[in-house]
Amino acid sequence: MRRPNIWKKVSIAIAVVSMLATGVVWEVRRARAFNPQPDPPGRYTMVGIVRGQSIRINASNIAPSDPNTPPDPCRVRLGFVDADGNPLINPRTGGAVGRTLTLQNGQSAFLHVNADEFFTGDTAPGRLQLRPVFRSVTLNPDPLSPPDPCMPSVEVIDNATFKTSFVYAGTPSFVDPPEPDRQQ
Repeated sequence: MRRPNIWKKVSIAIAVVSMLATGVVWEVRRARAFNPQPDPPGRYTMVGIVRGQSIRINASNIAPSDPNTPPDPCRVRLGFVDADGNPLINPRTGGAVGRTLTLQNGQSAFLHVNADEFFTGDTAPGRLQLRPVFRSVTLNPDPLSPPDPCMPSVEVIDNATFKTSFVYAGTPSFVDPPEPDRQQ
């Protein structure tokens, strides 16, 4: 009776060791990709906000701190345009909603628009349609310099609770795929 019990234990031990070895080999052979380049800043499509909401476009200079190179600032333009592509005009000031600024390494800034400021009376439309605009100008035009470190994002905020409803990183730039080689 002892013999079948020993063989059973040895068989279980061999199976467990085989499974562990297979798992280790599988993990070692699995390729892991890493893209050291940051994704390019997104482009934004139309966003609608209603009474009680605000929209904010953020910009951050995310350049890593490297003691061997001086941090390069970036100059950004934040703004909003209407459905026709015209700059959004603040009804209180009569000026275009936008700002241009320079961000040093690690700095961030934002431009905030409250929908309640654009609705007057009860006859105003219930939705403000606009498109966030982010433009970045590299202050160092050297083609060998690293990519622009300023990145944007857009968020819609509930004015009553100050909670962010959603964050929009932008739509990536689409490039037409290359023509496939035609063999004849």
